[in-house]
Amino acid sequence: MKVIVYFLGFAYIAIGSIFILYARESIDALKKLIQKIPLKVLSALPAVFGILFFISALATTFPWFFRIIGLLAIVKAVVIFTNPHNVYSRLLDWYYDISDQTQRLVGIISIILGTAILTWIK
Repeated sequence: MKVIVYFLGFAYIAIGSIFILYARESIDALKKLIQKIPLKVLSALPAVFGILFFISALATTFPWFFRIIGLLAIVKAVVIFTNPHNVYSRLLDWYYDISDQTQRLVGIISIILGTAILTWIK
């Protein structure tokens, strides 16, 4: 289970670093990727991350936090899969238009979360 926690921590740090260093390029790459993949298939990614958070919760000092993050990821997967009233499509449209500073802020938050994940390993 610790391997999963290490994977999650390093994944968040790597994604956050890419968002900081290549703000506009990462948004454009995500836009191209998401336009090619149907939303029902795309919903599998947050579902997998949610399951990984649930599985690895017992290997951390704060399992409740990992369960909450896992639950939020699974809820996100359901919202992406169902896309009621085009909520997720409108969220993506907003995300494509954010400024570079906002994208870097998302990267900083991701790095902080990844570092916290790595420090909470038992």
